[in-house]
Amino acid sequence: MNSKWQQFTQGSRTHTSLGQQLRAVGQGLESLDVIDFELRAEGDGYFALGMPRMPVKVADATSASTQNNLRNTLQNAWHSLITRGSADSKTENATSHVLRILFTPEGILKLELAGISKRSENSAGVPNLNKLAQVLRMVGEYLETKSGRLLKASKRQDRISFEYATASSKLVKEDWQLSSLYEFWLEMSTQREARRNILERPLTNDPEKPGIESHP
Repeated sequence: MNSKWQQFTQGSRTHTSLGQQLRAVGQGLESLDVIDFELRAEGDGYFALGMPRMPVKVADATSASTQNNLRNTLQNAWHSLITRGSADSKTENATSHVLRILFTPEGILKLELAGISKRSENSAGVPNLNKLAQVLRMVGEYLETKSGRLLKASKRQDRISFEYATASSKLVKEDWQLSSLYEFWLEMSTQREARRNILERPLTNDPEKPGIESHP
């Protein structure tokens, strides 16, 4: 049974696109009610620091400085993990509610399979940018067009930044508004539809197929 599962996971991992992998990561973050995050490639998987959604009463009581505090909290948490040093009490208190999540290849595959079973036919429509799964999927699809490998990603409110390595090992950093992801999706969707029409045209109207002519 284990050998069959290993063969299945290896085959599925080989055919899983970057967009599908990151969509599964986004599904995992959504299941924990994460709204903003730091994501880093970790071997064949990903490690994330996630900021869960605040309770409504707490959110209503906060001021405009909330987002700055959130940014500082994630940065402090990330810094304490990278340095592996002794954090002071202020940092420990600030990072106590930050979620630390490791996405292994096996875990990503399970999330992908779970997503497939729950996904509706309408999920292939206009993407919902409030869903981290769709945001990360589109980031992955964008990187696929660049032949890029994701190194880091960071999401704050309506913006997402990411760093990736190209096939020539060039490091690239980009910062996008989430609305720009929709524009990218629309462009890619239009291109895919055009390619699909080109491929289907010979099947419906084969120019080499002799027509039936009637002669008097």
